[in-house]
Amino acid sequence: MKAWWLFLLVLFAIEAYPEGDVTHLRILTEHNPPGQYLNEHGELAGVTVAFIRQLQHRLDEPAEIELLPWARAFEIARRDPHIALFETARTPEREPWFQWVGPLKYVQTAIYGRADRLGMDPLDTGLNAGLIACEYRHSLHVDLLKHHGYVEGKNLVLTLHHGDCFQMLLRGRVDLVVLHDAVVAEREKQLQAMAGTGLYRLKQIREVELYLAFSLDVAPKRIAAWQQALQQSYLDGSMRQLYQPVYSEYLIERLEQWAQQK
Repeated sequence: MKAWWLFLLVLFAIEAYPEGDVTHLRILTEHNPPGQYLNEHGELAGVTVAFIRQLQHRLDEPAEIELLPWARAFEIARRDPHIALFETARTPEREPWFQWVGPLKYVQTAIYGRADRLGMDPLDTGLNAGLIACEYRHSLHVDLLKHHGYVEGKNLVLTLHHGDCFQMLLRGRVDLVVLHDAVVAEREKQLQAMAGTGLYRLKQIREVELYLAFSLDVAPKRIAAWQQALQQSYLDGSMRQLYQPVYSEYLIERLEQWAQQK
């Protein structure tokens, strides 16, 4: 009954778009498997990509999803009209910059290093000047690394692409990276296969809520339609069908419980 009620709300919200608000959105994302990546054919794929496309179909919102470096995509989203950017961490600082649809995910983030480099000794990341940390520009976690004593140009490398830091970790060029729990298992496999070692978690950081971030010019009724379509997908099982082969049951149940409480 609740799912049917939400479906009617979605239809109402679509029909209620203000006259003239039919501009196609420009939807941006970054390389961040398993959510978003280019497959072996050079085509955009991933669990979150499939989910966003499902919402687009429900809302009759035709748009190609573009994969860009995160720093560039983030700047475009803040500057240009008719933009939607995913998956974007929602923070108090960013709150007034966008209109938010989500959550798409809840993820736990932590600082990791190579087990063969760090061993099993407990480390305080703020006191180890000999370690080099890596993160991508405009990431939520850059300020946190700086708080722990990492300085760009000294022991902190900032990249343009999300996956660059892990590639540098594989090659032994940096010691520490920030990963969230949805990707740790896959990264561990890659590290074992290419470097013969595992990941070592140094420090839990925080839980992060990831959203679709829309530019401020997008009509509120259009935002409401996206939000209602997303909530309906959590209640009718379509999100579960996409997420279940990749993400944890805990994550899926949290999203479903959130939708039920709305």
